[in-house]
Amino acid sequence: MAHTRSTRLAAGTFACVAIAAWLVPAPAAQTARDGIPVEAAGFTGKTALLDTTGYSIGRRIFAPGSHNETWHMHAAGQLIFAESGRGRLQIKGQPMRELAPGDTAYIPASTMHWHGSTPGDSFTMTFVTMGAGPTSQGEPLTEEVYLGRK
Repeated sequence: MAHTRSTRLAAGTFACVAIAAWLVPAPAAQTARDGIPVEAAGFTGKTALLDTTGYSIGRRIFAPGSHNETWHMHAAGQLIFAESGRGRLQIKGQPMRELAPGDTAYIPASTMHWHGSTPGDSFTMTFVTMGAGPTSQGEPLTEEVYLGRK
């Protein structure tokens, strides 16, 4: 069992490191000034890295039936990457979505939403918040909404 846990931890760590490496600027030789694309080693055509100041990355696991207590919103957009299990995500005014491993979601800045696991499964997600700013809490998330009845 320790080997399985180590394998999962290593895979999760690799995924976070890979995403973090994507967010961290490359050496100066491959970066362009002011976001203007230039020729860069390893690419065809012109590219430019963009500033990631304020971006943050994290991972969260939800036990079966776990979710946010309230609707909430971030001042910046957020990307969700489903790693394992089954999750749920809902943007205010839209239908609830179920997420399986490999699924992704984008939540625009200042958009009320909630996320969590399904009632019978755990859910692990990686998230990238694409800029700085506060998280604002909204109204309580009811069981009727979480269960898709409302």
